[in-house]
Amino acid sequence: SMVVTVRIMPRPGTRFPAEQLILALRAAQLQHGQYGIFHRLDEADGSRIRYSVASLVEPGSFDLSKLKESTYKGISVFMVLPAPEDGVALFDDMLQTARAVAKEIDGLLLDEQGGALSVQRERYMREEVIDFLRRHQRSASYSAD
Repeated sequence: SMVVTVRIMPRPGTRFPAEQLILALRAAQLQHGQYGIFHRLDEADGSRIRYSVASLVEPGSFDLSKLKESTYKGISVFMVLPAPEDGVALFDDMLQTARAVAKEIDGLLLDEQGGALSVQRERYMREEVIDFLRRHQRSASYSAD
């Protein structure tokens, strides 16, 4: 399997206030659930997780009982392939959500290494998704013989 991740980081020297962050995640139709992290669930099958959002600090969970006093030093938005839906469309949707959240909380959208998520980098990640899915389909069809 392959995990595709992007990060949203606060401006240097700042942290995300918990309340503002949680409101932004909820506005993006993410729900607090399994493992204490946020998930975008499938509309048709509410038990199926499409992608998730965790805090960058282990164990990654969000404590909703301490919203007033908590701050976060960054979040990670991630999906796992193969998925029961089109992986490329899922990647595009996850990125669109990450962009919306980043804008809402004035965060910086970065790749999993902490580099700027440029158009080129995004294109490269999308290609990696396509390559993975191609290889996975091939091995899946071999094992079916």
